[in-house]
Amino acid sequence: MRLEKKKREQLSKRKGLSVRTFIFVIWLALSFAVAYFLVEYMFDTGYLSEGTYYTVLDLPRNWPIEALKVATMFIIVVLMQIILSLGFMLASPEGRRRTGEPTLKSRNKDPFDDGRY
Repeated sequence: MRLEKKKREQLSKRKGLSVRTFIFVIWLALSFAVAYFLVEYMFDTGYLSEGTYYTVLDLPRNWPIEALKVATMFIIVVLMQIILSLGFMLASPEGRRRTGEPTLKSRNKDPFDDGRY
């Protein structure tokens, strides 16, 4: 009986994971699209150029420029995710909650609680 309760509790915790995963994949796709347009804009305006990669960063010239653009896009996406995480920690009540504070109520229901006491 207790094992079934524990299993039901774990299933209820995992219930929304597929929706969250789907939303996360869409968010990453949007982030890569924004990063692509940002990198292309920086190349079109002259802020970035092939010389920036090969002379300033001292990278080998046998690396294709497309691979360097993809690496730049990846760096921009990682920075976007870091900024999003920092924004979540600062703006969200869930992110501002300090861990380790003792409270009388638990956020997670005890699966072995019989309700007798």
